[in-house]
Amino acid sequence: MHIPDGYLAPAVSLALAVPTIPVWAVATQKVKKVLNNRTVPLLAIFSALSFTVMMFNVPVPGGTTAHAVGGTLIAVVLGPWAAAIAVSVALILQALFFGDGGVLAIFANCLNMAIILPFVGYGTYRLVAAGSPILSTRRAVAAGIGAYVGITVAALAVGIELGIEPVLFSQNGHALYSPYGLREAIPAMLLAHAFGASIVEGLVTGLGVAYLQRRHPEYLTSLRRIFAPEAAADGVVARRPLWQLVAASVGAAAAALAVVGLVEGGGDPGRMFGSDWARVDWAAVATMLLVTAVVGLILIPVVYLVLPARMKRIGTAFAAVAVVAPLGLVAPGFAYGEGSTAEVQSAFGYVPSGMRDVSGVFSAPLAGYNLPLPFFNEANAPLWHAALGYELAGIVGMLVVGGAVFAIATLLRRGFSNDAGTGGAADRRSEGTVA
Repeated sequence: MHIPDGYLAPAVSLALAVPTIPVWAVATQKVKKVLNNRTVPLLAIFSALSFTVMMFNVPVPGGTTAHAVGGTLIAVVLGPWAAAIAVSVALILQALFFGDGGVLAIFANCLNMAIILPFVGYGTYRLVAAGSPILSTRRAVAAGIGAYVGITVAALAVGIELGIEPVLFSQNGHALYSPYGLREAIPAMLLAHAFGASIVEGLVTGLGVAYLQRRHPEYLTSLRRIFAPEAAADGVVARRPLWQLVAASVGAAAAALAVVGLVEGGGDPGRMFGSDWARVDWAAVATMLLVTAVVGLILIPVVYLVLPARMKRIGTAFAAVAVVAPLGLVAPGFAYGEGSTAEVQSAFGYVPSGMRDVSGVFSAPLAGYNLPLPFFNEANAPLWHAALGYELAGIVGMLVVGGAVFAIATLLRRGFSNDAGTGGAADRRSEGTVA
């Protein structure tokens, strides 16, 4: 989903700022009016959650990998305008620090994942959940469906943006940037998400809402009166135990992905999703899993012990996600269009000048979610070295993204209070609403 540099012409990348920047401006005005001691840290937490979810890659049809985003989950809780800010900050910092998505492609990536995705997902959620109580099971199902639709439409947008490049920018019959036309790019993006990443996005969102309904219903009731008062409604928590919902949802998603993977691989488990799983060094994977399990056994209890009481659950959950994130390294293959220039040369007989010259315009300090230290980057280093680097870089990323959003939201809140002259009273009224 992250478009790297060199796949879009700089003119297209800059042109996509036209729809993106106004949304940021409106989102800033809408969100800063409801920022208080409760909503500022919540916005930061959800932005860090989006960053974390995007680290975890899953195998998808076509022999490539993709990931969830979490934009619809944020939109359901805080509204689509807040989601636009939270996901945008995560995407910008991913590009600047981790090389995940191009710096020149920031406007394109934010338009697709931080604007199209949460707004389409939230709109679908509202349509499916119309009239149902906020705490009903139907709301959780609607959130999952909305997330599925939102990320699939965002994938379609990426396919169109990549697919029109050969039409707009070619010379002597050779594409100057992305060489994949609409006939290749749109099916590749849609199939990879509709039968892969979109299922994971729907699962994460649906279960996330179900968890909040049972453990933190105030985020879906009292906060709704602040961020989307027209959608506030009361209801009763569904009586089915949460573990049953989790087990059923995860089982159904795993079964669906297994069926899709086997179909794509022609019934051969060794070719699941069209990938060559024989290329995976399973002994190295086993070592990686053992090392990360040991890290988890040490890190997770320490995080739980050192965090203040109100942050223990969420902080421990983030630490657990960071520990399991390296599982995404196991899947063979690259994200669509992010293969080596040698693969492009083999497929097309040439390497587009944009991919050759523009792709190296910026070098991120933690490129590939790895630490710039010999232990992690030395030649032929064991897989568990890379896994540790991935975990540590991910933890750094969570802190940076969460801290950045917290700082931005705090500045917006103070600026708005100073401009309005009545910020203190407004904040007290808002905090009383969500208490």
